[in-house]
Amino acid sequence: MAALGAVSFLEAPRGEAAPRADGASELIDAVNQLRAANAMEPLNVDPILMRVAQTQNDYSLSIGQITHYGPDGSRPRAQAIAAGYGGGSTVFISENIAMGSGLTPLQAVEWWTGDAPHLNTMLGTYYRDVGAGAGQSDGDYYYTLMSGYVASGLSANSTVPSGDAVEPVAAPPLQSTSTPRADGAIVHAVEPGQALWTIAAIYGVDLNDLLRLNDLTEESLVQPGDLLIVRPPPTATATPEPTATASSTPAPPTAIPSPTPRPSVVEVVASTLGDPAFWRRVGLGALIVAWVGLLVGGIAAARRRF
Repeated sequence: MAALGAVSFLEAPRGEAAPRADGASELIDAVNQLRAANAMEPLNVDPILMRVAQTQNDYSLSIGQITHYGPDGSRPRAQAIAAGYGGGSTVFISENIAMGSGLTPLQAVEWWTGDAPHLNTMLGTYYRDVGAGAGQSDGDYYYTLMSGYVASGLSANSTVPSGDAVEPVAAPPLQSTSTPRADGAIVHAVEPGQALWTIAAIYGVDLNDLLRLNDLTEESLVQPGDLLIVRPPPTATATPEPTATASSTPAPPTAIPSPTPRPSVVEVVASTLGDPAFWRRVGLGALIVAWVGLLVGGIAAARRRF
């Protein structure tokens, strides 16, 4: 599941065999046997994960049901980090839980192999550390298995698992990433054994962002071949249109036409009398009348003089 890998539970049917007092160690042995059958190295026992798993298992016993949530509502990964797992490095946790009347560690592991999320907790390629808790109440046996992975490699507190000594195994290389598409988006095809948190780690993106982009939750499951959006296409941003800016240079003044001077009355009369066309228009009669007027005017002036 999502950030925690397989964190689901199974309630087994009633059985007859009962586990011994060291049920937690038997549970780890059964898981490592399963890994050996699949040509995988055993998980390394981590004392911090042992303590966290047993604490959670005891809490399940106290409330009479198995749960992935602690008394304060915390989830397995938060519980491991709070206990110091990884020493401040990025860590990932997957948890399996089971309960049943007379349920043995081996039976619990067999039940967990029945679906991909539980199986990934035990066979996930990234997990390197393990912790387990076991207990019983009124014939019902409770088991908690926690697989862990520290991004920098093995936990500094990890020890050799029970059984034959093995050399520490280096953290596996990250799978190849998808190249951006033509539109800039990155879409990842889920590979076998991958969970959402491993995909987020491969691309170096925040898990919450990955969940939001794909409309998923921490309880969501992914299967090989599923396509996940790791980075959406970049949002196109509008280029602002250039706007006219006021110029600091004043515009040249508009030319105002000078008024045309008007001719005087004398100039008009002189121009008119000197125009041949004028005389053609007024005709000879008008000319005679004009000379008569001038003659009369002259005689009247002479009389006034004498």
